[in-house]
Amino acid sequence: MAHGAALRRIGTGVALAVAALTLLPLVSAAILVSPHAVFIDARTRSAVVNLVNTGTEAEEVTIDLRYGYPVTDSAGQISVRLFPLDSIPEGEPAATTWIRAFPARVIVRGGDRQVVRLLAQPPPGLPDGEYWTRMIVTSRGAQLQVAGGDSSVRAGVSLIVSTVISVTYRTGTLRTAVQLTDFRVEATRDSLIAWVGLQREGNAAYLGTTWIRVRDAAGRVVREWDTPTAVYFSLHRRFVFPLEALPPGRYTAELDLTTRRDDGVPALAAEPIQRTVGVDVP
Repeated sequence: MAHGAALRRIGTGVALAVAALTLLPLVSAAILVSPHAVFIDARTRSAVVNLVNTGTEAEEVTIDLRYGYPVTDSAGQISVRLFPLDSIPEGEPAATTWIRAFPARVIVRGGDRQVVRLLAQPPPGLPDGEYWTRMIVTSRGAQLQVAGGDSSVRAGVSLIVSTVISVTYRTGTLRTAVQLTDFRVEATRDSLIAWVGLQREGNAAYLGTTWIRVRDAAGRVVREWDTPTAVYFSLHRRFVFPLEALPPGRYTAELDLTTRRDDGVPALAAEPIQRTVGVDVP
């Protein structure tokens, strides 16, 4: 459908609009944010983020910094928990109060690019480790042309798009590792369900990749999946992967957790983790 294609073009942002979005067709453009993860070195104490307006209309962009990190719920679903500035628990490695974004509010014309500078002013005596915040980029002003069943009906709808990226400040000697607290696998007729529990160790987030492979009785890899993994404190994730008509029988599910990344994120090195469990595919 036309409106589905338009929403896919929004990218990683969250679109908030009125109920008129159910009318067709929709055409929209949003601010693209790069990079998707920012790392600030204690020596330079600064970084830049690029905002690119891929549309033709001007966008009003605001920058907000909130402390937060990935968490999982009881169903194993992952989300980013964000804390209001006045509700950050004491002792958390939050950088929200001493990292600033300039400009915090800007108009980006259609086709233009805007640089946002992040400047860190950490308190004296900051212990070694990583300190985090989330940069929330919110754009307003793109107009959607909405047409209903009656072609004489026209309305302008303001689109609000928010993109959240991670901002990490690194200082001193950094250490990271994870402890595997759970790895369980079961199979249905068409899906492999895996539970993976991870507890971070050290003074920095564990950034890596989780690989899950299925091997047959001869040891051949018959299915394989990978997903980026970021453990700030602890996670207990539930993965569901399609088995795509894998023949019934006894298989081995293999977990391979490594700090290798293919997205350019400067992950800290840590010992890999490997586990295997048997699984029956009905």
